[in-house]
Amino acid sequence: MAGKTKKTTTGKIEKPVVMSGAVPEWSSTKAISKLLGKTVRRIQQLTQEGVLETEVPPGGGARKYRTCETVQRYIAHVEQKAQETGENSRAAELNLKKLQAEVDLKESQGQLHRLKTAIAEGKYISADQATEELAEFLATFKKFAMNIPPRMAGTMSSYADAVTVRAMEKTMRKELEALLAAFSDGAVAEQTEDGEP
Repeated sequence: MAGKTKKTTTGKIEKPVVMSGAVPEWSSTKAISKLLGKTVRRIQQLTQEGVLETEVPPGGGARKYRTCETVQRYIAHVEQKAQETGENSRAAELNLKKLQAEVDLKESQGQLHRLKTAIAEGKYISADQATEELAEFLATFKKFAMNIPPRMAGTMSSYADAVTVRAMEKTMRKELEALLAAFSDGAVAEQTEDGEP
């Protein structure tokens, strides 16, 4: 891999950095920064943080990086950060779901409390009580409806003969019984479709 050539302030042209086929065992901070695509300052920060390590080469001299080991340590560091970020996002997602569940629970508890309050205030009645009251109402309504034909017969007796009045009363009674039976059959059919008797 060849680097760009640069002119120095003295007018000389620097030779481009050329990597040979073999990787050098020891590298300077500048060489590591080029290998990793980071600034020299960032390499120094990573060294201070303990991510990268320098050693004194066997022949002595300034501290340097073991090239292969340094690149491997940097890759492991980046992978670990990516994994931690993934775990943090997963934890944040679970935390968000937990908070949503808590909000839903509080809302349902609020609805339950409002319903209990409404029941205590008498705004709602139990299903058994409603069934009893409806049955009582229907029995009263049936008595009222079945008394219509005799009352009509009494009113019509001055306008028609007794046979005609009796026939009309009988016809009206049959018609009312059929309508009431259809009404009660319809109520029973609707209850069984809802799953209640």
